[in-house]
Amino acid sequence: MRNMQRVTDLADPRRCRASSPSGQCLNVAEDGSEYCVCHQGVDRGPARRLRKYQLATAEDQGLLDRYSDDVELKSLREEIALTRVIIQSILRAAKTEVEKTNAYSKVNTHLLTLERLVKTGHHLDQSLGLLVGKSELLSLGKQLYRIVVDRLVGLPDYERVVDAIISDMDEAFHSVGNKQLEADESE
Repeated sequence: MRNMQRVTDLADPRRCRASSPSGQCLNVAEDGSEYCVCHQGVDRGPARRLRKYQLATAEDQGLLDRYSDDVELKSLREEIALTRVIIQSILRAAKTEVEKTNAYSKVNTHLLTLERLVKTGHHLDQSLGLLVGKSELLSLGKQLYRIVVDRLVGLPDYERVVDAIISDMDEAFHSVGNKQLEADESE
């Protein structure tokens, strides 16, 4: 059995995050984990060191550390925007007809990259549950209509108020759909 190391300072950032009725655990968490061995913490240090060992430079290791914990990397929005900026800068830099003709192959390559990024980003959003489909939106709309109707029953002039609210909600749903269509057409 391994000897558990205890923290000497209660604010030690290496302190195990597990808690019990008597308070937070006083053991030192395993390397690369937030928990000690007693609380199912696993020493991830060797795997992390192995991954770092295989990189060529310290700069690459630093980039890996910085990017590996970034939740925004699950999104390709910045890469899509950057590709669009690159396309625009290539087109702006071409002043003469010859430069414009030469720029088209570069632009075409970036457009193909952009298409792949958009498709992959859409697939990622879909797999992460970040996209809402038309059927889900329609279902939500029906639920909202039902909530409005149920809450306003019995008010004076009930039907006129409900009709006005539902008309406004319909307009809002359609404007969202139209904005999405316009965005898709502009791509």
